[in-house]
Amino acid sequence: MAAVKLQMLNELVMAAAQGGAMHRLIFCSMLSVFLFISSARAEEVLRLSGFEAPNLTPVAEKILAKAYSELSIRIETVISNPQRALLDAASGKTDGELVRVKAVGADHSSLLRVDVPVIVARTFAYANKRQLRGKSFKQLRHLRVGHVSGARFAAELADGFAEIWTADTAEQLFEMLRRDRVDLVIAGEGTARRVIRDKKLEGVFPLRPSLHEVAFYHYLHEKHVDLVPKIEAVLRRMLSVPAGEETDEAEEMAPGQDGNVLHRTGWS
Repeated sequence: MAAVKLQMLNELVMAAAQGGAMHRLIFCSMLSVFLFISSARAEEVLRLSGFEAPNLTPVAEKILAKAYSELSIRIETVISNPQRALLDAASGKTDGELVRVKAVGADHSSLLRVDVPVIVARTFAYANKRQLRGKSFKQLRHLRVGHVSGARFAAELADGFAEIWTADTAEQLFEMLRRDRVDLVIAGEGTARRVIRDKKLEGVFPLRPSLHEVAFYHYLHEKHVDLVPKIEAVLRRMLSVPAGEETDEAEEMAPGQDGNVLHRTGWS
């Protein structure tokens, strides 16, 4: 295709050189159209559905924008509520979903999963007592645990502990941990990192392994079936995920570990 364009451009230049003012005027006009068409093709845009999720959507946008730029494609995120976003992507109203969990593909056959996890959200139990290092979460049910009020999964994890405390925010929970009112805090990795950094908390660490892990994948509508292997190859190279190891590779990665394996985030 590039060779054909170059040949056409050469023919236009030769015609203009051999002709007079009128030929040069026609040449300029045709060259403008030619460059406009080429630019339009280079500026292909994908409109992707998304929803408000501070620890998820902005991170996914950054990763996918970089990946698609390698294919000369620009992305735009169309924000709506989670249900509407999914319906718009599945119906083809948008070009796909920014990121969703793996199960979405089973429920919506029109959405094609790009089989490289873009983000892995993990939940940990956090402590600040040295004697708890190396202990598993299940060994510590005699202690006091805290979680954000209304966080159903965290509440299920906390069930059976000697004392269960809740708070409206993660900031309040980590303050309780600092004041020795709880021994453990259940929180998403990204949220915990932010609070620990902003409050300058020292000696707070996660118990390993993680309590819960969810991988988020990028989806394209079936009308873009030819694009799926292209963006998958770019993401696989960017995130260094070996083929066949898409879902389990990051499970034992330590929080705070620098590297290119996966982009990690967390929810409370």
